[in-house]
Amino acid sequence: MARAKTNNFESRMQRLQEIVALLEAGNVPLEESIALYKEGMECSRACRAKLAEAQHELQLFQDESIVPFDESAGGKESGADPQEQA
Repeated sequence: MARAKTNNFESRMQRLQEIVALLEAGNVPLEESIALYKEGMECSRACRAKLAEAQHELQLFQDESIVPFDESAGGKESGADPQEQA
């Protein structure tokens, strides 16, 4: 259960911000800095993947609900009024 919480987008972003703050402070030993950098890169990749997934999902949703614009119909959306197309 704890693993699911640490894998969500918000938790990973928060951890990434913590890592950045630690690394920017500059008072972390080299070995720990390298480990933090690697962890930060993993968080960054996971967040980017989650954002790409969300963007794709939203795009699919929009594509299903968008009615194409038909310029030949005098500026009306195609399929808006089937009687006018006849």
